[in-house]
Amino acid sequence: MNKLYLLGSKKWHTALCISLTAVLLGGCWDNRELNEIGISSGTAFDWIDNRWTITYQVINPLSSSGTMGSGGESNTPPFLTFTEQGTSIMEAISRSSMTSTRQLFFAHSRMTVFSENMARKGITEVLDLFLRKPDARETVNVFISRRKGRDILDQLMQSSKNQGAGVQLMMQQEANLSSYYPGIRMFELAVNLASESHCATIPEIKLSGQEVMDTTQETAITDLPSRLELGRLGVLKKDKLVGWLSIREAFGLTFLTDQIKTASISIASEPNKENVKDSSFSLLHSKTKVKPKWENDHFVMDVHIRGGGMLLQLSGDVDLNKPGEINRLEQNINKQVLSYIQDSWNALQKINADATGFATLVHRKYPRRWKQIKASGSWDKEFRAIEIRPHVSIKIERFGLGSKSYKNIEKE
Repeated sequence: MNKLYLLGSKKWHTALCISLTAVLLGGCWDNRELNEIGISSGTAFDWIDNRWTITYQVINPLSSSGTMGSGGESNTPPFLTFTEQGTSIMEAISRSSMTSTRQLFFAHSRMTVFSENMARKGITEVLDLFLRKPDARETVNVFISRRKGRDILDQLMQSSKNQGAGVQLMMQQEANLSSYYPGIRMFELAVNLASESHCATIPEIKLSGQEVMDTTQETAITDLPSRLELGRLGVLKKDKLVGWLSIREAFGLTFLTDQIKTASISIASEPNKENVKDSSFSLLHSKTKVKPKWENDHFVMDVHIRGGGMLLQLSGDVDLNKPGEINRLEQNINKQVLSYIQDSWNALQKINADATGFATLVHRKYPRRWKQIKASGSWDKEFRAIEIRPHVSIKIERFGLGSKSYKNIEKE
Protein backbone atom coordinates (compact mmCIF):
# COMPACT_ATOMS: atom_id res chain seq x y z
CA MET A 1 0.00 0.00 0.00
CA ASN A 2 2.81 2.43 0.95
CA LYS A 3 4.76 1.56 -2.21
CA LEU A 4 1.74 2.20 -4.38
CA TYR A 5 1.16 5.55 -2.62
CA LEU A 6 4.83 6.61 -3.08
CA LEU A 7 4.77 5.57 -6.78
CA GLY A 8 1.58 7.59 -7.37
CA SER A 9 2.99 10.60 -5.54
CA LYS A 10 6.21 10.48 -7.58
CA LYS A 11 4.27 10.40 -10.85
CA TRP A 12 2.13 13.31 -9.70
CA HIS A 13 5.19 15.42 -8.82
CA THR A 14 6.83 14.58 -12.18
CA ALA A 15 3.70 15.66 -14.06
CA LEU A 16 3.53 18.89 -12.05
CA CYS A 17 7.20 19.73 -12.80
CA ILE A 18 6.71 19.10 -16.54
CA SER A 19 3.59 21.31 -16.55
CA LEU A 20 5.37 24.19 -14.75
CA THR A 21 8.36 23.93 -17.09
CA ALA A 22 6.04 24.04 -20.10
CA VAL A 23 4.38 27.21 -18.73
CA LEU A 24 7.72 28.92 -18.19
CA LEU A 25 8.99 28.02 -21.66
CA GLY A 26 5.74 29.02 -23.35
CA GLY A 27 6.64 32.75 -23.48
CA CYS A 28 9.64 32.10 -25.72
CA TRP A 29 7.90 30.26 -28.53
CA ASP A 30 7.99 33.26 -30.90
CA ASN A 31 11.28 34.85 -29.84
CA ARG A 32 13.24 36.70 -32.49
CA GLU A 33 16.65 38.27 -32.39
CA LEU A 34 16.79 42.07 -32.54
CA ASN A 35 19.00 42.04 -35.65
CA GLU A 36 16.41 39.91 -37.46
CA ILE A 37 13.46 42.30 -37.17
CA GLY A 38 12.58 45.64 -38.75
CA ILE A 39 10.73 47.80 -36.21
CA SER A 40 7.84 49.57 -37.94
CA SER A 41 6.91 53.01 -36.61
CA GLY A 42 4.21 53.82 -39.14
CA THR A 43 2.15 52.42 -41.99
CA ALA A 44 0.25 54.08 -44.83
CA PHE A 45 -2.56 52.59 -46.90
CA ASP A 46 -3.37 53.89 -50.40
CA TRP A 47 -5.73 52.77 -53.13
CA ILE A 48 -4.05 53.41 -56.48
CA ASP A 49 -5.17 51.99 -59.84
CA ASN A 50 -7.49 49.50 -58.12
CA ARG A 51 -4.62 48.05 -56.12
CA TRP A 52 -3.71 48.25 -52.46
CA THR A 53 -0.51 50.17 -51.87
CA ILE A 54 1.08 49.85 -48.45
CA THR A 55 4.03 51.93 -47.31
CA TYR A 56 6.07 50.91 -44.28
CA GLN A 57 8.17 53.23 -42.19
CA VAL A 58 10.92 51.22 -40.49
CA ILE A 59 13.39 52.46 -37.86
CA ASN A 60 16.87 52.62 -39.36
CA PRO A 61 19.19 50.68 -37.02
CA LEU A 62 22.24 52.42 -38.52
CA SER A 63 21.04 55.84 -37.41
CA SER A 64 22.41 56.98 -34.06
CA SER A 65 20.15 58.04 -31.19
CA GLY A 66 19.42 61.68 -30.36
CA THR A 67 17.56 64.45 -32.07
CA MET A 68 17.97 65.55 -35.66
CA GLY A 69 20.83 67.98 -36.10
CA SER A 70 22.67 67.03 -32.93
CA GLY A 71 26.42 66.93 -33.25
CA GLY A 72 28.30 63.76 -33.98
CA GLU A 73 25.45 61.82 -35.55
CA SER A 74 25.62 60.11 -38.91
CA ASN A 75 23.86 61.42 -42.01
CA THR A 76 21.80 58.29 -42.40
CA PRO A 77 18.05 58.93 -42.15
CA PRO A 78 16.42 57.90 -38.86
CA PHE A 79 13.93 55.70 -40.69
CA LEU A 80 13.51 54.03 -44.04
CA THR A 81 10.37 53.64 -46.13
CA PHE A 82 9.40 51.16 -48.80
CA THR A 83 6.18 50.49 -50.67
CA GLU A 84 4.51 47.33 -51.88
CA GLN A 85 1.37 46.75 -53.95
CA GLY A 86 -1.11 43.93 -54.24
CA THR A 87 -4.64 43.12 -55.32
CA SER A 88 -5.45 42.43 -51.66
CA ILE A 89 -4.03 43.84 -48.45
CA MET A 90 -2.47 40.54 -47.44
CA GLU A 91 -0.81 40.19 -50.84
CA ALA A 92 0.75 43.63 -50.43
CA ILE A 93 1.87 42.71 -46.91
CA SER A 94 3.32 39.40 -48.03
CA ARG A 95 5.36 41.15 -50.70
CA SER A 96 7.19 43.10 -47.98
CA SER A 97 9.36 40.04 -47.36
CA MET A 98 10.60 40.33 -50.97
CA THR A 99 11.98 43.81 -50.27
CA SER A 100 12.97 43.95 -46.62
CA THR A 101 15.92 42.01 -45.23
CA ARG A 102 14.23 41.93 -41.84
CA GLN A 103 10.91 40.57 -40.65
CA LEU A 104 8.62 43.52 -39.90
CA PHE A 105 7.71 44.01 -36.24
CA PHE A 106 4.63 46.16 -35.56
CA ALA A 107 4.47 46.20 -31.72
CA HIS A 108 6.06 49.69 -31.63
CA SER A 109 4.05 51.17 -34.49
CA ARG A 110 2.66 54.62 -33.62
CA MET A 111 0.48 55.75 -36.51
CA THR A 112 -1.44 54.64 -39.57
CA VAL A 113 -2.27 56.96 -42.45
CA PHE A 114 -5.16 56.46 -44.86
CA SER A 115 -5.09 58.34 -48.15
CA GLU A 116 -8.31 60.19 -48.98
CA ASN A 117 -8.89 57.94 -52.01
CA MET A 118 -8.70 54.85 -49.83
CA ALA A 119 -10.88 56.36 -47.10
CA ARG A 120 -13.60 57.21 -49.64
CA LYS A 121 -13.44 53.64 -50.98
CA GLY A 122 -13.90 52.18 -47.48
CA ILE A 123 -11.66 51.08 -44.63
CA THR A 124 -13.40 47.83 -43.65
CA GLU A 125 -10.60 45.61 -44.93
CA VAL A 126 -7.95 47.52 -42.98
CA LEU A 127 -10.00 47.36 -39.77
CA ASP A 128 -10.48 43.65 -40.27
CA LEU A 129 -6.73 43.23 -40.72
CA PHE A 130 -5.88 45.09 -37.50
CA LEU A 131 -8.46 43.15 -35.49
CA ARG A 132 -7.34 39.74 -36.76
CA LYS A 133 -3.58 39.94 -37.28
CA PRO A 134 -1.86 38.84 -34.06
CA ASP A 135 1.07 41.27 -34.33
CA ALA A 136 -0.97 44.29 -35.47
CA ARG A 137 -1.25 47.09 -32.90
CA GLU A 138 -4.81 48.39 -32.42
CA THR A 139 -3.63 51.38 -30.36
CA VAL A 140 -1.98 53.20 -33.28
CA ASN A 141 -3.21 56.73 -33.96
CA VAL A 142 -5.12 56.98 -37.24
CA PHE A 143 -4.96 59.90 -39.70
CA ILE A 144 -6.24 60.76 -43.17
CA SER A 145 -4.14 62.53 -45.79
CA ARG A 146 -5.25 64.16 -49.03
CA ARG A 147 -1.82 63.31 -50.44
CA LYS A 148 -0.38 59.85 -50.84
CA GLY A 149 0.29 58.24 -47.49
CA ARG A 150 3.90 57.69 -48.52
CA ASP A 151 4.47 61.48 -48.71
CA ILE A 152 3.51 61.74 -45.04
CA LEU A 153 5.74 58.85 -43.93
CA ASP A 154 8.70 60.17 -45.97
CA GLN A 155 8.65 63.59 -44.31
CA LEU A 156 11.39 64.06 -41.69
CA MET A 157 10.76 65.88 -38.41
CA GLN A 158 13.41 68.07 -36.83
CA SER A 159 12.24 67.67 -33.25
CA SER A 160 11.94 63.90 -33.26
CA LYS A 161 13.88 61.21 -35.05
CA ASN A 162 11.01 58.77 -34.58
CA GLN A 163 8.44 60.46 -36.80
CA GLY A 164 5.60 58.19 -35.66
CA ALA A 165 6.25 59.01 -32.00
CA GLY A 166 6.57 62.72 -32.88
CA VAL A 167 3.20 62.80 -34.66
CA GLN A 168 1.57 60.89 -31.80
CA LEU A 169 2.95 63.44 -29.31
CA MET A 170 1.73 66.31 -31.51
CA MET A 171 -1.78 64.80 -31.51
CA GLN A 172 -1.78 64.36 -27.73
CA GLN A 173 -0.66 67.95 -27.17
CA GLU A 174 -3.37 69.27 -29.48
CA ALA A 175 -6.04 67.27 -27.67
CA ASN A 176 -4.81 68.40 -24.24
CA LEU A 177 -4.07 72.07 -24.94
CA SER A 178 -6.34 73.16 -27.81
CA SER A 179 -9.10 70.52 -27.89
CA TYR A 180 -10.02 71.34 -31.49
CA TYR A 181 -10.53 67.63 -31.96
CA PRO A 182 -9.40 64.48 -30.16
CA GLY A 183 -7.18 61.88 -31.74
CA ILE A 184 -8.54 58.45 -32.50
CA ARG A 185 -6.93 55.04 -32.27
CA MET A 186 -7.63 52.03 -34.42
CA PHE A 187 -9.73 50.17 -31.85
CA GLU A 188 -11.74 53.34 -31.05
CA LEU A 189 -12.38 53.78 -34.77
CA ALA A 190 -13.71 50.21 -35.00
CA VAL A 191 -15.91 50.70 -31.91
CA ASN A 192 -17.38 54.01 -33.19
CA LEU A 193 -18.16 52.62 -36.64
CA ALA A 194 -19.86 49.61 -35.03
CA SER A 195 -21.99 51.82 -32.74
CA GLU A 196 -25.62 52.78 -33.38
CA SER A 197 -24.59 55.89 -35.34
CA HIS A 198 -22.04 54.04 -37.55
CA CYS A 199 -19.98 57.23 -37.72
CA ALA A 200 -16.50 58.24 -36.63
CA THR A 201 -14.04 61.09 -37.14
CA ILE A 202 -10.35 60.97 -38.11
CA PRO A 203 -7.97 63.98 -38.03
CA GLU A 204 -6.23 65.05 -41.21
CA ILE A 205 -2.45 65.10 -41.35
CA LYS A 206 -0.83 67.11 -44.10
CA LEU A 207 2.31 68.88 -45.24
CA SER A 208 2.40 72.67 -44.83
CA GLY A 209 4.28 72.97 -48.15
CA GLN A 210 4.37 71.13 -51.45
CA GLU A 211 7.85 69.64 -51.10
CA VAL A 212 8.58 66.47 -49.13
CA MET A 213 11.68 66.92 -46.95
CA ASP A 214 13.07 63.40 -46.99
CA THR A 215 16.84 63.82 -46.76
CA THR A 216 18.78 64.68 -43.61
CA GLN A 217 20.60 67.52 -45.41
CA GLU A 218 17.28 69.27 -46.08
CA THR A 219 16.44 69.35 -42.37
CA ALA A 220 19.70 71.09 -41.37
CA ILE A 221 17.99 74.50 -41.37
CA THR A 222 16.01 76.28 -38.69
CA ASP A 223 12.76 76.79 -40.62
CA LEU A 224 11.65 73.96 -42.87
CA PRO A 225 9.60 75.05 -45.91
CA SER A 226 7.39 72.00 -45.42
CA ARG A 227 6.31 70.48 -42.12
CA LEU A 228 3.85 67.91 -40.88
CA GLU A 229 0.77 69.52 -39.38
CA LEU A 230 -2.77 68.66 -38.38
CA GLY A 231 -5.58 69.92 -40.60
CA ARG A 232 -9.33 69.34 -40.75
CA LEU A 233 -11.44 66.56 -39.33
CA GLY A 234 -12.62 63.78 -41.64
CA VAL A 235 -16.09 62.33 -41.02
CA LEU A 236 -16.69 58.66 -41.80
CA LYS A 237 -20.06 57.03 -42.17
CA LYS A 238 -20.37 53.28 -42.54
CA ASP A 239 -16.59 52.94 -43.03
CA LYS A 240 -16.37 55.56 -45.81
CA LEU A 241 -15.18 59.15 -45.73
CA VAL A 242 -18.21 61.32 -46.47
CA GLY A 243 -16.98 64.83 -45.68
CA TRP A 244 -14.70 67.19 -43.82
CA LEU A 245 -15.22 69.54 -40.89
CA SER A 246 -13.17 72.73 -40.65
CA ILE A 247 -11.23 73.30 -37.42
CA ARG A 248 -13.98 75.66 -36.25
CA GLU A 249 -16.68 73.05 -36.94
CA ALA A 250 -14.57 70.33 -35.34
CA PHE A 251 -14.22 72.53 -32.24
CA GLY A 252 -18.00 72.70 -31.96
CA LEU A 253 -18.23 68.92 -32.27
CA THR A 254 -15.73 68.56 -29.41
CA PHE A 255 -18.07 70.63 -27.22
CA LEU A 256 -21.07 68.53 -28.29
CA THR A 257 -19.30 65.26 -27.50
CA ASP A 258 -17.84 66.42 -24.14
CA GLN A 259 -14.22 65.99 -25.15
CA ILE A 260 -12.93 69.45 -24.18
CA LYS A 261 -9.92 69.38 -21.87
CA THR A 262 -8.51 72.90 -22.09
CA ALA A 263 -9.08 75.40 -24.87
CA SER A 264 -8.53 78.99 -25.87
CA ILE A 265 -11.51 81.08 -27.02
CA SER A 266 -11.09 84.44 -28.75
CA ILE A 267 -13.84 87.01 -28.15
CA ALA A 268 -14.60 90.64 -28.89
CA SER A 269 -14.28 92.74 -25.73
CA GLU A 270 -16.68 95.36 -27.12
CA PRO A 271 -18.79 93.74 -29.85
CA ASN A 272 -21.11 96.77 -29.97
CA LYS A 273 -18.31 99.11 -30.99
CA GLU A 274 -16.05 96.93 -33.08
CA ASN A 275 -16.55 93.24 -33.73
CA VAL A 276 -12.86 92.39 -33.51
CA LYS A 277 -11.75 89.43 -31.42
CA ASP A 278 -9.25 91.31 -29.31
CA SER A 279 -9.53 89.33 -26.06
CA SER A 280 -8.83 85.72 -25.13
CA PHE A 281 -10.31 83.36 -22.59
CA SER A 282 -8.66 80.11 -21.46
CA LEU A 283 -11.25 77.42 -20.79
CA LEU A 284 -9.81 75.24 -18.04
CA HIS A 285 -12.70 72.85 -17.45
CA SER A 286 -15.91 72.01 -19.26
CA LYS A 287 -18.70 69.48 -18.96
CA THR A 288 -21.38 68.67 -21.54
CA LYS A 289 -24.60 66.80 -20.85
CA VAL A 290 -26.98 65.89 -23.66
CA LYS A 291 -30.55 64.83 -22.88
CA PRO A 292 -32.70 63.54 -25.75
CA LYS A 293 -36.47 63.86 -25.70
CA TRP A 294 -39.27 63.17 -28.15
CA GLU A 295 -41.28 66.31 -28.91
CA ASN A 296 -44.19 66.31 -31.37
CA ASP A 297 -42.74 64.40 -34.32
CA HIS A 298 -39.00 64.65 -33.85
CA PHE A 299 -36.17 64.29 -31.34
CA VAL A 300 -34.88 67.32 -29.44
CA MET A 301 -31.42 67.35 -27.88
CA ASP A 302 -31.02 69.55 -24.84
CA VAL A 303 -27.31 70.30 -24.68
CA HIS A 304 -26.09 71.76 -21.38
CA ILE A 305 -22.49 72.98 -21.29
CA ARG A 306 -20.93 74.29 -18.10
CA GLY A 307 -17.35 75.43 -17.68
CA GLY A 308 -14.95 77.93 -16.25
CA GLY A 309 -11.57 79.43 -16.83
CA MET A 310 -9.34 82.45 -16.86
CA LEU A 311 -9.27 85.68 -18.85
CA LEU A 312 -5.87 85.71 -20.57
CA GLN A 313 -6.05 88.82 -22.71
CA LEU A 314 -8.13 91.98 -22.37
CA SER A 315 -8.31 94.91 -24.77
CA GLY A 316 -10.45 97.97 -25.33
CA ASP A 317 -11.91 100.22 -22.64
CA VAL A 318 -13.25 97.40 -20.49
CA ASP A 319 -13.06 97.92 -16.71
CA LEU A 320 -13.84 94.69 -14.87
CA ASN A 321 -14.51 96.62 -11.65
CA LYS A 322 -17.65 98.10 -13.18
CA PRO A 323 -20.88 96.24 -12.39
CA GLY A 324 -21.97 93.86 -15.12
CA GLU A 325 -18.70 93.96 -17.11
CA ILE A 326 -17.66 90.39 -16.22
CA ASN A 327 -21.18 89.16 -16.92
CA ARG A 328 -21.09 90.88 -20.34
CA LEU A 329 -17.79 89.19 -21.22
CA GLU A 330 -19.18 85.83 -20.08
CA GLN A 331 -22.14 86.36 -22.42
CA ASN A 332 -19.69 87.01 -25.28
CA ILE A 333 -17.87 83.76 -24.49
CA ASN A 334 -21.16 81.84 -24.36
CA LYS A 335 -22.25 83.30 -27.72
CA GLN A 336 -18.93 82.31 -29.24
CA VAL A 337 -19.27 78.71 -28.04
CA LEU A 338 -22.87 78.62 -29.30
CA SER A 339 -21.67 79.71 -32.74
CA TYR A 340 -19.07 76.89 -32.78
CA ILE A 341 -21.77 74.36 -31.89
CA GLN A 342 -24.26 75.67 -34.45
CA ASP A 343 -21.68 75.68 -37.26
CA SER A 344 -20.69 72.13 -36.39
CA TRP A 345 -24.30 70.97 -36.28
CA ASN A 346 -25.09 72.58 -39.64
CA ALA A 347 -22.06 70.87 -41.23
CA LEU A 348 -23.00 67.45 -39.82
CA GLN A 349 -26.60 67.76 -40.96
CA LYS A 350 -25.41 68.78 -44.40
CA ILE A 351 -23.48 65.51 -44.81
CA ASN A 352 -26.10 63.65 -42.73
CA ALA A 353 -23.52 61.94 -40.50
CA ASP A 354 -24.18 61.38 -36.80
CA ALA A 355 -20.65 61.98 -35.53
CA THR A 356 -22.22 63.30 -32.32
CA GLY A 357 -23.26 59.82 -31.17
CA PHE A 358 -26.87 60.97 -30.63
CA ALA A 359 -28.08 57.56 -31.86
CA THR A 360 -26.55 55.90 -28.78
CA LEU A 361 -28.32 58.37 -26.46
CA VAL A 362 -31.67 57.76 -28.17
CA HIS A 363 -31.13 54.00 -27.92
CA ARG A 364 -30.49 54.24 -24.17
CA LYS A 365 -33.47 56.47 -23.37
CA TYR A 366 -35.99 55.13 -25.87
CA PRO A 367 -35.10 51.43 -26.41
CA ARG A 368 -38.51 50.49 -27.84
CA ARG A 369 -38.58 53.40 -30.28
CA TRP A 370 -34.96 52.67 -31.22
CA LYS A 371 -35.93 49.09 -32.04
CA GLN A 372 -38.48 50.45 -34.50
CA ILE A 373 -35.99 52.92 -35.98
CA LYS A 374 -33.40 50.20 -36.42
CA ALA A 375 -35.90 47.80 -37.98
CA SER A 376 -37.05 50.41 -40.49
CA GLY A 377 -33.51 51.75 -41.08
CA SER A 378 -34.78 55.29 -40.65
CA TRP A 379 -32.10 56.81 -38.37
CA ASP A 380 -30.76 59.01 -41.20
CA LYS A 381 -34.25 60.50 -41.58
CA GLU A 382 -34.63 60.95 -37.81
CA PHE A 383 -31.16 62.53 -37.57
CA ARG A 384 -31.98 65.13 -40.20
CA ALA A 385 -35.06 66.14 -38.19
CA ILE A 386 -33.24 66.49 -34.86
CA GLU A 387 -33.41 69.89 -33.21
CA ILE A 388 -30.62 70.87 -30.83
CA ARG A 389 -31.15 73.34 -27.98
CA PRO A 390 -27.71 74.28 -26.62
CA HIS A 391 -27.43 76.06 -23.26
CA VAL A 392 -23.96 77.36 -22.46
CA SER A 393 -22.86 78.69 -19.08
CA ILE A 394 -19.14 79.45 -18.88
CA LYS A 395 -17.80 81.54 -16.02
CA ILE A 396 -14.74 83.78 -15.75
CA GLU A 397 -13.21 82.50 -12.52
CA ARG A 398 -10.00 84.49 -12.65
CA PHE A 399 -8.78 87.53 -14.60
CA GLY A 400 -5.26 88.10 -13.27
CA LEU A 401 -3.92 91.14 -11.39
CA GLY A 402 -5.43 93.98 -13.43
CA SER A 403 -9.07 94.82 -14.02
CA LYS A 404 -8.29 97.01 -17.06
CA SER A 405 -6.39 96.46 -20.27
CA TYR A 406 -2.82 97.72 -20.36
CA LYS A 407 -3.76 100.08 -23.19
CA ASN A 408 -6.46 101.60 -21.00
CA ILE A 409 -4.02 102.01 -18.09
CA GLU A 410 -1.58 103.80 -20.43
CA LYS A 411 -4.31 106.27 -21.42
CA GLU A 412 -4.91 107.13 -17.78
